[in-house]
Amino acid sequence: MRSRRFLALFLLACLAPPLARAAGDLEKQYRQAAERLVCQCSCREQLTVCAMQNCHSATPMRAEIREALAAGKSVEEIIAGFVARVGKVVLPAPTLVGFDLAAWIAPFALLAAGLVLVSWIAVRMTRQTAAASGGATPAPAADPRVDEELREFEEES
Repeated sequence: MRSRRFLALFLLACLAPPLARAAGDLEKQYRQAAERLVCQCSCREQLTVCAMQNCHSATPMRAEIREALAAGKSVEEIIAGFVARVGKVVLPAPTLVGFDLAAWIAPFALLAAGLVLVSWIAVRMTRQTAAASGGATPAPAADPRVDEELREFEEES
């Protein structure tokens, strides 16, 4: 009888660390999944951050994640399931595929194109102004007339 108790305690001591590690892994996976999903209430926060008490969205989503992890599903499978059921609105950021990639790139591309266009227009305008001001100097034949008019003006004063 005593040896059975000792054997049971020995087995429990040997199996306890792997069981504790498995529970820690489940919690880590839960956090990974919950951080990659957004609460569908008005807060639009990550599931790990939504602080609304008895939230109609976060509470069932959290429970569903825990159930799926306990059933052996991976984090990617859980997220794919939420996206299939709820839509991409459940993700905190757009994916980097297809139209979503264009939505990320387009503003920066348009900004760069605008800067190039503005600099091209500025360079072109300064070249035109420099060319136009080059012809504004008086012709050498006009110099004696200007000098003569200045002398007449000084004599009248």
